[in-house]
Amino acid sequence: MTATIRLGASLKNLLGSKDEFIVQPGHNVRETLVSLGIKPELVAMVSVNDEMQTKDYIIQEGDAIRLLAVIGGG
Repeated sequence: MTATIRLGASLKNLLGSKDEFIVQPGHNVRETLVSLGIKPELVAMVSVNDEMQTKDYIIQEGDAIRLLAVIGGG
């Protein structure tokens, strides 16, 4: 089975890529981001199955992961 990573709109816009990735469980979010070519420092929030997690969370089968970007301004 797999898990799904969905990018928030601002993160998708920063990366100019698709907004959903199917990933294999067993790795943490940080490792998975790197394998997808996403810089972990661009991600401010990780939500797994509607609960806040860290980038060290180990992805499990069936997880729905949502990522939101760091937003700057001034």
